[in-house]
Amino acid sequence: MTQDAAASTLLAYAFAGGLGEPEGRGVSYALIGATPSTFTWSAALEEFDGPPKPIHRYRVEIDRRSKEVLPPQPIMLPDSELAEVILAATGQRVASSTRFTDGALSISYKVTVHDDSDIAYVVQLRHHGRVASMDFLMAWLSKNIDPCVLPVPPVYPIPGELQRQEATGVGRQITRFIPGDMADSVYPRLSHKERLILVQRIALAVQACWRIQLPEPRLIGELIGDEASGLRIGPDRHHSLGGPFSSVREYLRAHIRSSFVALEKQQGIDEYKGRFQDRIKGFIDKHLDDIPWVVEEIPVVAMHTDMGLHNIILSSQTPTEIRAIIDWEFVASAPYASLHPIIERLFRKRAANLFGPEFDRADELRDAFWDAIPDWKRWNQSAATEKFLQWFRFGLFMKPEPPLDHGISDSEKQAFWRENIHVVEDMLSQY
Repeated sequence: MTQDAAASTLLAYAFAGGLGEPEGRGVSYALIGATPSTFTWSAALEEFDGPPKPIHRYRVEIDRRSKEVLPPQPIMLPDSELAEVILAATGQRVASSTRFTDGALSISYKVTVHDDSDIAYVVQLRHHGRVASMDFLMAWLSKNIDPCVLPVPPVYPIPGELQRQEATGVGRQITRFIPGDMADSVYPRLSHKERLILVQRIALAVQACWRIQLPEPRLIGELIGDEASGLRIGPDRHHSLGGPFSSVREYLRAHIRSSFVALEKQQGIDEYKGRFQDRIKGFIDKHLDDIPWVVEEIPVVAMHTDMGLHNIILSSQTPTEIRAIIDWEFVASAPYASLHPIIERLFRKRAANLFGPEFDRADELRDAFWDAIPDWKRWNQSAATEKFLQWFRFGLFMKPEPPLDHGISDSEKQAFWRENIHVVEDMLSQY
């Protein structure tokens, strides 16, 4: 049984009610591990809309030989284990614990302690991020970068967690709870003046990462670290691109090929596939060697690849003040312009097609962002960045999202996929 076949089996099981009532909900899932006999997944049913809330995630094993789905087991931390890890990492005793808003790939608890009523912790179960590396990187950032520019929550490493995660596939991370509001819920309500201030501060936080001294040679991949070896570069796991890559052109080829695989697998976009899939395949087969050499001039830098508004905590009293940047699960050494989609979302409204309409006076927001970091503004205006983004966006927009309303007309689908069609047609027309 292949991984793709196992994923299809998992989805069929979930939509048949194996994880609960699926009506009006989507399935989120991620691979925890694979052995010659089983695939192990984290899976959950999630609401399409509504406020953030704790999600019931399950560990689901699928037998590769029989293709049987074994009974799902809740992924959770018992009270006794919460008390044990808090004591081991902080020396304090748990007073209370509650489920907390989850990340896309984590399960979270908020914990208070008897010893200090002013302190609370967030304990997260993580199956994707390397918790020991995350702890090292977050502590390194707190020590080496001005917290007024790049505030990172304090971390409390759990003794022996590296070995435990390697054995179980799931790691446990403890960070200080930072009170405030998530920026993605606040940003749409800010005034234009407030948005201008906030995007400048986000730009400075991004620049602080881009200025980190990386090990030489500057490879492209996941940025990991530990006390013994310091910072180093491993294969890309965020998008499963492989690597590490020694050239920007090699990275772009992997990005585009990976995007095409995702396009082939995507459901609910048959009209788009019929129009573009064969043409895109022909392009990839013939033209990936045509990526211009000028892209090799792009700076390869350190970055939090998911530093979007959903991972930024703002002050409840001063909504332009950044209290913390969280969820350092995906940290990379990559071309600086690969952060383009995260930056671009600062200037656009949210939308189901991931490319919403621009805010009023969006050009002023863009100027505020890049004017705050003038050295990078010059790079952003360079021929190297222009060519890089042409090829990067081709991969980025190659696979459209399926419309949530399956009954919309063909013209409405074309409007929903407008940017995908524009970017793909523009690239194909040049060759």
